[in-house]
Amino acid sequence: MTQPLPPHDAQSPTQSWGTVPGQGPGAATQGFGPAPQPFGAPPTGDGGPPPGGSRTGGRRKGLLIALAVLLVAGAGTGGWLLWGKGDQKAAPKPKPTRSVDAKLDWMVPMPSPDKDHADRVAPLWFAKGNVVMNTKKTVTAYSVATGKPSWTVPVPGFACTRSPDPDGGVAVIVYGKAEFECDKLMAVDIERGRQLWTKDMVNAQGNKDMRGNANIAISHGLVNVAEVGEALVYDAKSGAKRKAKNYGCMERGTAVKGDRQLTLAQCEIFGRQFVMNVDPKTGVEKWTWKVMDGIEVHNVLSADPPVLAVGRENDNSPSDIVTLDGKGRLKALISISAGPYHFEECRKGVLKSCDRAVTDDKTVYLSTLSDETNQDGVSVTAIVAIDLATGKKRWTAPLGANRANRPVAMHDGRLLVYQMATKDEGGKLLSLDPADGTPTVYMKLPQESAEREYSLARRGTAYFRDDHLYLVPEEGMSDPSMIMSFH
Repeated sequence: MTQPLPPHDAQSPTQSWGTVPGQGPGAATQGFGPAPQPFGAPPTGDGGPPPGGSRTGGRRKGLLIALAVLLVAGAGTGGWLLWGKGDQKAAPKPKPTRSVDAKLDWMVPMPSPDKDHADRVAPLWFAKGNVVMNTKKTVTAYSVATGKPSWTVPVPGFACTRSPDPDGGVAVIVYGKAEFECDKLMAVDIERGRQLWTKDMVNAQGNKDMRGNANIAISHGLVNVAEVGEALVYDAKSGAKRKAKNYGCMERGTAVKGDRQLTLAQCEIFGRQFVMNVDPKTGVEKWTWKVMDGIEVHNVLSADPPVLAVGRENDNSPSDIVTLDGKGRLKALISISAGPYHFEECRKGVLKSCDRAVTDDKTVYLSTLSDETNQDGVSVTAIVAIDLATGKKRWTAPLGANRANRPVAMHDGRLLVYQMATKDEGGKLLSLDPADGTPTVYMKLPQESAEREYSLARRGTAYFRDDHLYLVPEEGMSDPSMIMSFH
């Protein structure tokens, strides 16, 4: 069977799977395989005039008196009488030393309507001094300062999935009247705490369109909902239906970061996939990358720079990381099994579901997957930095302490890593030098809450925002706390 043309006949260089252009064999891990000095004291002597009573001594005495007057005047005027104003600046005052000892600010329990539906907890949103959480039955904002509820918006049914990121203060939720029905859409203004609109999702034939694993992207005033088949597009503020962009193929999902939009398209249900860089304002395609035969894009680790997790068609877990350059050409392949690296929380086809991979402009930071466990039965993991241009490992940071470690975010040009608590000792937030992985302690979490922290974080996710660390569970509720906030 002939291969389908790329969307809009876009062309891209033919790539050989497992070969990075411009690199020889073994170059990278292959897939599938002083200030002015003060005046000194006058010369000392017997204090008397020279023999003969020379008048030089009188002049010298007058000079010393004049200098003394100038010194006094200079001391009272910042020294400008002596030195002039000049360009000299006062030395900057040293910044106060930041304490690394953090405190537990607050904890919140699961809302009452959700106590029987805590199967999977959504990512956090942040808006207007609040931490916003969407559970099965509610959208609730908690004050960053106190942890007290600021507002609650009920979900008129059961939430299925939601937008990973809000945009313009709008977040979107897929829900259904019955659990797992997932055929309705709801938009929430998370800055003001109010429902904006709800819509029934229907396909071109007017039938219910269930999208429980939809990829939802919000950008430039539009909501894009894609899973299988045609994408559904709505106005973010009003909910009015908009015409979806015709890429010539089915859209499987979109990931947006600023002015960079990556859209995944597939021309046949089991056919070749394409990754397109699309201008989110105009919808114009800038470049298209043709995914290799038999390979699927599982996740988008970063839209800018483009970093993707890919795997074989029938596999549920990704096998490799692909990096692309600014023109959509393959730069590097990074084997996940060569670490091996932790990708267990990633959900195939849910593009932005990998929260333990952090990228900057040059590097992807990953947590290792290890069979070694500590006294609490938790895997002992290290952090690895891999060059996005070459696919080569730059450094490995074991970080000691016999703990699990996971990347959280970039902050002030450094990598933040959450080092998990044990049952007896609180966790830490470490700041790593991106050049070599050298760690310093950014936050030391309190020992008093260690057991609770351990219980929540063992199957949880860490978020860092405005100098606060938040821990939330990923699945289930092994602990009655839904959010822990440290500062």
